[in-house]
Amino acid sequence: MLLLTALALTLWFWRRNLRDASLWMVLTYAGVALIAWTDFSAVSVAGGSAFPKILKDFIMLGMVGFVQAMAVKKQISVWMAVVLIFGMFAAVHYLDELINTEDNPASQQITTQLSAIDDSYLVELAEGASEDELLNFVINQQLTAERAFFPDAASETHLDNYYVVSNPTGDINLQRELDRLGTVVYTEPNETISLEPFIEAEELVTASGKRSSLSINDPLTSEQWAMEVLDMDDYYRLLQEQTPKKKAKVVILDTGVDGQHEDLDDNYFSIESQYDDDPHGHGTHCAGVAAGVTNNGLGIGSLAGTNDESPFVEVSSVKVLNAGGMGTQKTIIAGIIEATDEGADVISLSLGGRSNPSSQRAYSAAVEYAHRNGAIVVAAAGNSNRDAIDYAPANAKGMITVAAVDQLLLRAPFSNRTDKIAMAIAAPGVGIYSTVPGNGYKSYSGTSMACPFVAGLLGVMKSLDPSLDYKQAYRIINRTGRESSETRITGRIVQPAAALAAVLR
Repeated sequence: MLLLTALALTLWFWRRNLRDASLWMVLTYAGVALIAWTDFSAVSVAGGSAFPKILKDFIMLGMVGFVQAMAVKKQISVWMAVVLIFGMFAAVHYLDELINTEDNPASQQITTQLSAIDDSYLVELAEGASEDELLNFVINQQLTAERAFFPDAASETHLDNYYVVSNPTGDINLQRELDRLGTVVYTEPNETISLEPFIEAEELVTASGKRSSLSINDPLTSEQWAMEVLDMDDYYRLLQEQTPKKKAKVVILDTGVDGQHEDLDDNYFSIESQYDDDPHGHGTHCAGVAAGVTNNGLGIGSLAGTNDESPFVEVSSVKVLNAGGMGTQKTIIAGIIEATDEGADVISLSLGGRSNPSSQRAYSAAVEYAHRNGAIVVAAAGNSNRDAIDYAPANAKGMITVAAVDQLLLRAPFSNRTDKIAMAIAAPGVGIYSTVPGNGYKSYSGTSMACPFVAGLLGVMKSLDPSLDYKQAYRIINRTGRESSETRITGRIVQPAAALAAVLR
């Protein structure tokens, strides 16, 4: 389309004094408008921000008008017009590359959501059905297919009946054709999942200058404003009097975790060595909030609490997103299954994306599989200032979904609303100071940061009462949560000490 638009503009320039000149200019503007509409639709429908793409299109439109105006005034030569035209498209191409590079954190959501238009589906076969019909269809249509999930307890779920089918050419209506197969009971898009973190300005990290005295010796707790609003000192004092019944496992599904970080190492266990590094940093930050080593004279304090003789939780990682913070529905669900099969007590998902309302069957099946095996699954509500019911996996059945609040205990401006979510809770998510790879510490904002506050607390609750299931756990954190003026759209704000006291009754 870009090349056709350039050709139309060039033909107009040469024929601008002839009768058909207006036709070529109309075609030029129509081409630019079509490109803009395509960019807007592809990004906005997928749930991303369309502004950078539309900015590119307006630059192109402006350059078309500039060439037209200069030509009419006869102030430039034909060759100068050609140079301007192709220079314009080179600039647009450069902007497009800048927008979509994986090294630009501001572009991750846009890039990821655009890739969601790939023609890939999760396909569930009927229980006991042969895969032959599906595989023959795949071969005949020159598609690609692979088994999606391999749960250890396959008898407890239908997830072992799922395949991923992709159409590299996009020349057929894949979902319609799959639905026609007699052995297929369900199809849904293999949607793209992404991260949306950002680093806060340093002056926003410590909005409250007041700090309550803490009974722990971690030196960077002065950067953790949430310690005060969550009454963490009461929580730590109460924990110091307890003996865990088990060491609960909290598994972070993310970009990996730097397991050798000075403030994580003693609490970290490895599932796979490939998961023990974090080229992005997001997963390590979440791990620190949930289970950074507390009262060790280093770094920050966390929800893991402290007991000199026996820790309450240990934390691990399943890498489900790449270095750019991108993954798919298939990789997330496979991660939930893997964490469950490794004995996770709590699974934390600080990720998500805009979702087709019909695309929750596989997510919900994965959450149910985790529940059947004793795990609680927690997800971030999302950072789009919209309704979390339209975002996955936040809207999966059985999910505990976490919105973000700021230092004033109001919904963070970016946080999705959770009033239509069955099990909603809120936690601090603005200027959250935590671990990053290489023994570093930074402040991030997002529902991604709120989610591990809840995950870490649930891990400690499970360490004191291993029989606690997800329904009981949610009732406790909801009942003991703190009301705010925006509780209706965020859920109550989690209160660790009150929740712990309720578990111990």
